[in-house]
Amino acid sequence: MKRFVHLMAVAVMILLAAVSCATATKASVRGEHPVYTFAVLDAKKQNPKGVCTVPWKENAVEAAVRTGTLRFYFMSGEKQRFSEKSGIKFGDSCLVAFPNGEVMLIDAGMPGYAGTLVENLRLLGVNKLDYIVLSHMHDDHYGAMLGPSGILANFEAGRFYWSGAYNDKSSVEERFDEEMKKRNVNLALLSAGDSFDVGDVRIDVFNPAKEDIGGRYGETQLNNSSIAMKLTYDEFSALFCGDLYSDGEYKVIEYAGDALDSDLVKANHHGRTTSNSKEWVAATTPRVVVATSGNPIDETVYAWYSKAGARVFNDNLDSYVRVVSDGFNCDVTAGRTRETGFFDFYDRLADKASAE
Repeated sequence: MKRFVHLMAVAVMILLAAVSCATATKASVRGEHPVYTFAVLDAKKQNPKGVCTVPWKENAVEAAVRTGTLRFYFMSGEKQRFSEKSGIKFGDSCLVAFPNGEVMLIDAGMPGYAGTLVENLRLLGVNKLDYIVLSHMHDDHYGAMLGPSGILANFEAGRFYWSGAYNDKSSVEERFDEEMKKRNVNLALLSAGDSFDVGDVRIDVFNPAKEDIGGRYGETQLNNSSIAMKLTYDEFSALFCGDLYSDGEYKVIEYAGDALDSDLVKANHHGRTTSNSKEWVAATTPRVVVATSGNPIDETVYAWYSKAGARVFNDNLDSYVRVVSDGFNCDVTAGRTRETGFFDFYDRLADKASAE
């Protein structure tokens, strides 16, 4: 009898140990805090000289579904020159692949970037754009959407979100309206207070104010009417706010407050000091910041984000940038090795700040 009781006790202890290990294993998938990993694409996989398309050899849509991840592919205009007055500038564009298999394109860059962007989307396995978001009506954001070589001519589009505001110094209004009618695009306006879901991802809009949608605006007001939206997947979040200037940032901070806190932030106005104020950095508290345009990020902006604990990426330094999250952890991969160590000091500051 004593032997039987002893054996039962041992069995119970083994069972409890097994349950404990299983629980620990399950909990360790997430841990107490999110893990942020930063890497550079293997040198053998980086684009060879002269190649300007996306270096990722993967189907973004399938990968998002298979791994249950939210994936961001920040485009780059590296190694390209355009005929526009802005020279090498290509603008902003980011593809978002959702865990449910849908995709969203946020902005599209300059008109001259259309061919590259179309090829990039195809290389990433995109055959339909379920959502398109135009942050605001400047040609380095809408340019590659229009025309016979543009996005709308090459991909079936689902819903097209914008603010309804035009640039008062541009003749785009007639062209834009004609293209929307020609392609039978499903247009929808977004303003502060709007929200919608893409599968398990929540999207909340913080800007523009309802009274600012529509109309024709000069450069400053048009930038400040940029759509500001936050994508939240479980405990991970990403913030996209177009070209908000500092005064526009202050208004959004006043409106959204703590809701601006995000893991990933697309740097406003291509990482320039017209934007990305200290107040904005403090309100958003990102761990990852990406700036795109084809031009260098401002050193001051880089420093402000770094001191707050964010690792900063810029297409001018890193080429294409991919950010992947399972809803908790976050993995960032740069498309090529940096050719300068100028910002290494700031990266160390970021690592130290995030560890504190």
